[in-house]
Amino acid sequence: MDDPDESPRRPDYDAIAASYDRRYVDNDYSGVEQALIAFIGEHLRGGVLEVGCGTGHWLRLLGERGIRAAGLDASKNMLDYARAQATGATLAQGRAESLPWAGGAFDRLFCINAFHHFADKVAFLSEARRVLVPGGRMMTVGLDPHTGLDRWYVYEYFEPALEIDRRRYPATARIREWMRDIGFTDVRTDEVQHLPDRIPVRTAIQRGRLDKRDKSQLAVLTDREYQQGMDRIRQALEQAEARGETLTVTADLRLYATYGTAPSC
Repeated sequence: MDDPDESPRRPDYDAIAASYDRRYVDNDYSGVEQALIAFIGEHLRGGVLEVGCGTGHWLRLLGERGIRAAGLDASKNMLDYARAQATGATLAQGRAESLPWAGGAFDRLFCINAFHHFADKVAFLSEARRVLVPGGRMMTVGLDPHTGLDRWYVYEYFEPALEIDRRRYPATARIREWMRDIGFTDVRTDEVQHLPDRIPVRTAIQRGRLDKRDKSQLAVLTDREYQQGMDRIRQALEQAEARGETLTVTADLRLYATYGTAPSC
């Protein structure tokens, strides 16, 4: 069974769908893109499925390379955006723990920045194995806040955010353990994207980088927790400007891809 989450928190993606794609403007995801293209391969003829496809950013990218794929998401509003930009994709609304496709329907299955949202991660991995052909491959990409390597202004100023993420995101080592228990082979994890960032606080505020709907780490906070974090930032900003200094916020994050192959028999 999946690890119990003592305080499950999930953002309302119907509410934040309109601003979701701003992350692809604010951040460099070229490493993730390269990992995805390498994972799909140049001569794949079978089906491809993205679970947690959101607004269809990655489905659109595949479509531009002539790869038709299917996508699933729980949010109706996110799928509305996906239909507009990933016009060649087959889209379905549903849960990752109960994929609405027959067994052996896909050669590749991936999820990017979505796995941590699934309520029962082990059930999803079992479903992933079911819908993959023998020898088919899966890839999941996300943060691992358990490494102790990441630094982020969200974790610094919004006090509950790091602990919440440690409950939401399983360690990559745990994901590999689950995958092997389910029967996946050739399981491994690679770092695929480094996300450094440094931005003046006033610029971050002006660009909406600190809006509650800008990222799930803020969206899952209560209004009080979010306001307390913003108060910390404003207090630090006032103190810095009183000294004639420019307050900046920084990030140093890493995204990891964990891969596995469905058993051949």
